[in-house]
Amino acid sequence: MEILRTPRPSYFGLFLLLCLCGVSVLPAYAESGEYHVKSAMIYNFTLFMDWPEDVLPAAATQMTVCVAGKGPLVAVVDHLQEKKTKGKTITVRKVTPTGGLAGCQVLVLGDLDKSTASSLLERSRTGAILTVAESAGFASSGGVVGFVLQGGKVRFEINPAAAQRHRIRISSQLLKLAQIVRDEP
Repeated sequence: MEILRTPRPSYFGLFLLLCLCGVSVLPAYAESGEYHVKSAMIYNFTLFMDWPEDVLPAAATQMTVCVAGKGPLVAVVDHLQEKKTKGKTITVRKVTPTGGLAGCQVLVLGDLDKSTASSLLERSRTGAILTVAESAGFASSGGVVGFVLQGGKVRFEINPAAAQRHRIRISSQLLKLAQIVRDEP
């Protein structure tokens, strides 16, 4: 009798993500520590999500993380430049609120007014783009991942319906760590 074996995923990234989720953000370095944790989590999201082959082919050599807006989250995402994820080199690219999103696999929204953020989110809906922000209610308003602080710890919400609309597959291990939210009417 032949036993079928499935390849074992690397659990190091998941372990790191678990550790980061439990990191307390102490007041002395709250902003710096909080945003470095968020940047590391964005990196780990790329390890535990899959994009469609037509958007991010297996043979592709790079993954593009686009950032819009200003603020500490956008600033620390720059640290992802040139890191490797799934055999691809991360390129960080700034986009303007009215600029194109072609070629973006991840879109991180920094400090933006609500209408600009809504416009970018709406324009991203037609692409296979992982959208990430830290504004309140982001995931429940159609974003894929939203950061929240709970008890001084960085947590994240995932909207599975938004991920499905964006054609992004999320690892079940990552979903177990997330707070699942639904679209608000």
